[in-house]
Amino acid sequence: MSKARDLINAHLYPVLASFAVIYGAIQIAPIANQARSFNQCVETMEKTAAKSLKGIGAVAICNGRTGADVLIVD
Repeated sequence: MSKARDLINAHLYPVLASFAVIYGAIQIAPIANQARSFNQCVETMEKTAAKSLKGIGAVAICNGRTGADVLIVD
């Protein structure tokens, strides 16, 4: 009986750990894509927008604020 339990422990736990890692990666993937998209938006806004919209202004626009609502900081 003890040998069967050792075999189960030796094979079951690594399999469960592998599934946990895969599940975690699946859960993180959409967050990584959203962050990548946001970073591209900020970089694009900093390249194309006026000097006053760099930094905080670019972040505010990428977060969904309209151009009139953006706080302009020099």
